Amino acid sequence: MDCLEGMRQMADGSVDHCLTSPPYNFCLRVRGEDYTRRSKNEEFGHTGQKMNKYTNGLTDDLDMEDYFNWQCQCIDEMLRISKGVVFYNIQLITGNKVAVLQILGKYAANIREVLIWDKKTAEPAMHEGVLNSEYELIIAFDHGDCKGRQFRTANWERGTLSNVLRIGKNRENDHRAAFPLMLPRQLVHNFTNEGDTVCDPFMGSGTTAIACIKEKRHFVGFELNKEYYEKAVKRIEAEQSQLKLF
Repeated sequence: MDCLEGMRQMADGSVDHCLTSPPYNFCLRVRGEDYTRRSKNEEFGHTGQKMNKYTNGLTDDLDMEDYFNWQCQCIDEMLRISKGVVFYNIQLITGNKVAVLQILGKYAANIREVLIWDKKTAEPAMHEGVLNSEYELIIAFDHGDCKGRQFRTANWERGTLSNVLRIGKNRENDHRAAFPLMLPRQLVHNFTNEGDTVCDPFMGSGTTAIACIKEKRHFVGFELNKEYYEKAVKRIEAEQSQLKLF
């Protein structure tokens, strides 16, 4: 189901943490001085892949203000339903750059830390004068006045964990935007406790769920795209079968 609809049915503080990566609004771009939309069948660079792979009518091309308002609603709900930290993975691209910068300003008092996901290899720029992109942001939203940077749950020794996570890109999943399993595993392992429940409102193909299973956490999530939902169910069932086998 739609994640906003789902989260609004959940009680305050009903999960321990949230960990997600929303759609990036990839199909909104700039041509000349104005925003425009990519065509449904436009290809991604020289890959031959379609820009928009959604099969259920989602276009990933909201107006910037609409994208900002939508994501603020999602962040507000994640903060409401979680007792702890909301980890929000996003990449600055043309289709969301202004909105993400506005989000950083709007929630400045609720940001505990901004982590960098260093993907080790860069995405080639699609246009002249544009830098290759090699990193993504992981914004850690928290409750209260986040003047300091200290996390309440910290499963690492002082001085041993960096706020730059150097993890190569996902190469094992046909969901192009899925993050690699090691990324949510590191976040779940270091910032949550065994038995905690983690919510992923944009579950996609289920990578956060797999990370939770491997790290002995519970999970709940939402996915509107039926194709990705079915892939997630198969991956989760396979992972649970492995646990029973061993």
